[in-house]
Amino acid sequence: MKISVRNEYIDVSGRKVLIVAENKTRGGLKVFTGFQIDRSKGRIGGERHYKSDGRDYYGDISSHLIREADSGMSLTDAQAAILERIIEAMDTDIAMPGRVGPKMYGSAMPAPLVSEAELILLEFVDAHETDGMHIRHRNSAIDASVERRAKCSKERIGRMEEALAWVPRFVWDHEMRIAILAYAEVKARGWDWSRYIETRNRRQSQKKAWVKRTLYRWIEKALQQIECELAKRSILLMDTAGLQVAHEEAQSTGKSITSDLHAWMAPDGKPDMRRT
Repeated sequence: MKISVRNEYIDVSGRKVLIVAENKTRGGLKVFTGFQIDRSKGRIGGERHYKSDGRDYYGDISSHLIREADSGMSLTDAQAAILERIIEAMDTDIAMPGRVGPKMYGSAMPAPLVSEAELILLEFVDAHETDGMHIRHRNSAIDASVERRAKCSKERIGRMEEALAWVPRFVWDHEMRIAILAYAEVKARGWDWSRYIETRNRRQSQKKAWVKRTLYRWIEKALQQIECELAKRSILLMDTAGLQVAHEEAQSTGKSITSDLHAWMAPDGKPDMRRT
């Protein structure tokens, strides 16, 4: 899930959290700072911190964000979990390696190789002339590459294929499919939904204009159809916080059948089968 500053989210404990800042540690972890808020947007308690490497959250289970708090739609818990799965699937699809082919912009030549001595010299010049700007950009590119690889794990690719298959299989209307996938992409990339709609209407003026309220109704109906079909097929749907429980092996709690009879061995070696 793409976390954006000034957005509201729900954590594992059901608290509504407003994210106010984003930082990064030396180890590459993103640290999101937020506050618990009430219905009137009032602050409750002190700061709360959420650490993530782009794939999992770190810390105790209460430090995990589940989904966006106010999506503008009236959704059940199951529908919100379905929407979050589709957003996560779109986020994984975006992080997948790009298609092979020429670059759309910039030089297609590979970066020149430099020796260790040249690299030290470049870092020295950068530190004294540009205040380390190039080093920061390079480290940011490395962190972004590590985060993309973390999102492309085997488990997340499998979950992506499952969630994205729900839309064409269970949503019967083509416009509803486009709406829910567009919404998932916007949330996965951290874009503004209202600005996306305005840009789409301006660039595709020959098509029917999108209205936010109508799009929300389409998305709600699409999620209802997916929820109904998943229930018919008895597909287990859990929230992001508890998905790991579905992979645990079942443990038997049955007791072995034993008898209350106790055999006593006599000194001469002959058992006495009398009840003790």
